[in-house]
Amino acid sequence: MKISTWQIIFIVILTLCVSIGYAEILFHDDFERQEIDLANWTPSGSWGLKENDTRHDVLDRRVLDVWGGVGLTLTDFPEEFDYYADFNAKNGGELGFVFHAKNDKYFYMHEISTAGSKNAPQHIGWHINLENNWSVETTPFADERKRKQNVWYRVKFEVRKNYEFKAYLGKVGTKWNRLVFVGEWNDSEKRYETGKIGFYTQGGNRGAAAHHAQFDNIFVTTPEFNIFPVEPKDKLAITWGDLKTQ
Repeated sequence: MKISTWQIIFIVILTLCVSIGYAEILFHDDFERQEIDLANWTPSGSWGLKENDTRHDVLDRRVLDVWGGVGLTLTDFPEEFDYYADFNAKNGGELGFVFHAKNDKYFYMHEISTAGSKNAPQHIGWHINLENNWSVETTPFADERKRKQNVWYRVKFEVRKNYEFKAYLGKVGTKWNRLVFVGEWNDSEKRYETGKIGFYTQGGNRGAAAHHAQFDNIFVTTPEFNIFPVEPKDKLAITWGDLKTQ
């Protein structure tokens, strides 16, 4: 039986509608406001917005500038999601991504250590924080590539059921399907099933002990939702799914 052109078009549209119905952007912030959006974040006292001083168009005008401490979203996220961010490990060479946080004392923190880190450079530190008592499992980057300090990269974390996490890295601007697998971890203690996301860096001020990091283009989506359908031009390309967040 032959299928007409209109039947093919209908099937494609129906497929897109089904996909959009079950896949969406849950959270997004590109930090282009004049101030940190307190409807989205409970920031650390060291958080601020800074003009983008690089030539990366994908970062646009402003980035989140962090000098130590932990800051979290107001939103709690489900057990499963994908999490994207652009990041730059500056002073200290390492920075942390927070998951399933109950508050600023109970959470997972996955620390990426680049060159310049004094704590296992070129590794991921899979942390559990229990009222400021830390346990950590450290693994080298699975692809054995070297990541530099003071360079922008893109990360994707896959957060899945059964307390499973996978991490992928690439240069800033890399599309989701070009990011390279660098590590995975499972929490056998099954501490935190859902919760907030955020960022963590050591220290709490701009002193010598504080670690300096920058972040931009934060996306949380339902699992395996492609937020980069075409090559980006001036900013990240957004699919129809983000209309649900407007």
